[in-house]
Amino acid sequence: MNYKNIAQEKVDAIMPKLIALSDKIWNNPEYNFEEYIACESFSSLLNEFGFEVKTGLSGLKTACKGTYSSGKPGLHIGFLGEYDAVPGMGHACGHNLMAAMAVGAGAALKSVIDDLGGTVTVFGTPAEEGGGGKVIMLENGAFNGLDAAMIIHSANETVINDISYSKTDVIVDFYGKKSHAATWPEEGISALTPVLELFNILNAMRLEIADRGKILGIITKGGDDPIMIPDHCQAKFTVRSFDMKYKIELLNRLVNVCESLAKATQTKFEYKIDSYSYEDIRNNPVIENLLADNFTELGEKVMPRRRELGIGTTDVGNLTHKIPALQSYVKVVPYLRGHTPEFEEAVGGPQGHRAIMVGAKAMAMTAVDILSDPKKYDEIIEAFNDMKEKNQWEEQYDRNSASGEQS
Repeated sequence: MNYKNIAQEKVDAIMPKLIALSDKIWNNPEYNFEEYIACESFSSLLNEFGFEVKTGLSGLKTACKGTYSSGKPGLHIGFLGEYDAVPGMGHACGHNLMAAMAVGAGAALKSVIDDLGGTVTVFGTPAEEGGGGKVIMLENGAFNGLDAAMIIHSANETVINDISYSKTDVIVDFYGKKSHAATWPEEGISALTPVLELFNILNAMRLEIADRGKILGIITKGGDDPIMIPDHCQAKFTVRSFDMKYKIELLNRLVNVCESLAKATQTKFEYKIDSYSYEDIRNNPVIENLLADNFTELGEKVMPRRRELGIGTTDVGNLTHKIPALQSYVKVVPYLRGHTPEFEEAVGGPQGHRAIMVGAKAMAMTAVDILSDPKKYDEIIEAFNDMKEKNQWEEQYDRNSASGEQS
């Protein structure tokens, strides 16, 4: 029996409902942790398709999942959907399509999993656009028990591999002593001096950092009045690298420079991590190869992942450090960049609907490949363990350790 064909036929049969889900989300853009319409629509369709649905995962009201078990031994495959919009830009990232793809892939796999064995779970994950929904879910065990996971992002090319930054945002505060700058300047200690020197030092470091990473910042508080020596100044930085270890090294260097400046200027220094760190994505190469073959079978031209397509951050990266997983891309319309009004329009129309069909089929077909061949999953695990040994996640990084105070 050709289970891939059955899965494809299932996607074709439910396309009107997948399009309706995507359009509902597209017409009602909601933002970080406020995706109530999207979550309800997503979970309702999963329930209609016969999944056991749970909402409010990890304490997040707009996180949900639908699970179906064959009742037979086998692997547990996860499909991830996103449905938050881009603040101020609607669905300019196409997350409405990603939600529909995940539900479609889940329903397609469910149509054959009773024969193949195993379990399928479809996750609705909120707040990818900066809120760290998947990080929170990961830390609270929402993805425990998964053997592999997939998510496909809408884009202007069909791409298997992915590149993303590992990033940590940090807020630094310097405290001095306020005084009248014209009359009694000798009584003050300027909190602005270490902030200005900090930017000078970071600019000087750019040459040695080169393309290995970035420390980008702005002054968020420079004082209240030019006639007063400021007693509190603040700056915010994003520390990024394609390599998590080097990002941590840069973060530590930033904190050490701040500590030294505080001592030199007799100020007090505090810092805190702002929101959740997103880690560099590490797609499983074996799952990538399977997905590439299935995209090709569906008539997609698979392109290499180029930096010119744009590189950002994603909370999917954190998941790929913990379980065999991938984030790949499916073409909506060529040349248009995400996070633009033109791309937002495209993901709400026929080209976006086509991407739903292709993405849902490709993920379901890839899951069939994995469930059908135990040796293939052995290769997936071998590649995953090689990645863990090389990068040593557990020994290298603890998000909660990167906070504190210096003076």
